[in-house]
Amino acid sequence: MSLGADEVTRPAPAVDGRTARGERTRRALAQALIDLLEEGDPQPTARRVAERAGVSLRSVFHHFENLETLLGAAVAIQSERHWGLIRSIPVNLPVEVRISRLVEERAGLFEAISPVRRYGVRAGAGSPAIGKMIASTRQVLRLRAQAIFAPEFETLPADEVLTHQDALDVATSWETWEQLRQYSGCSPESARRAMELLLTSILAPLAAPPTGGRA
Repeated sequence: MSLGADEVTRPAPAVDGRTARGERTRRALAQALIDLLEEGDPQPTARRVAERAGVSLRSVFHHFENLETLLGAAVAIQSERHWGLIRSIPVNLPVEVRISRLVEERAGLFEAISPVRRYGVRAGAGSPAIGKMIASTRQVLRLRAQAIFAPEFETLPADEVLTHQDALDVATSWETWEQLRQYSGCSPESARRAMELLLTSILAPLAAPPTGGRA
């Protein structure tokens, strides 16, 4: 007896179902890592991640080659969740408005990603892959800041542009935010004001209108 069309295609939903369950487990494990880090566990083990996700320890290494790849999945979730909130900052706005908006953006982003970023920095010391991931993120943020303040950099002599871009990069970096929050003990609001002051000191002189000579 030959198989009908429905019988021939019947196994496909089961495969799709297994794939979907696998993706849910992968996401649950990545979210468990994020949750543990955000709750203050500085170095979650695979066992704690599995327990938090409600799966077996074997599942961790079934879905991820190692904790580095699990971290990569956690970073992907954070990118989806937080980086998508970044909005355009038009370059034709007054410099003080652009400064305020960029600092507000960085403060929100850095507060959200810091627990996972700290873990990534520690893991990245022995992992070229994670180190590359962090460097890529840093470069994206650097280029974004440069684009937002391009009008100010255009007022500079060519041999001074890179120095000012480097200063802007440091002032708006996650590392500076971490210094303010974790080592200087600033509140988020105090850290935000400090970062805004740094940017103003770098950029405001470039936006100042030329002064006329004395009559």
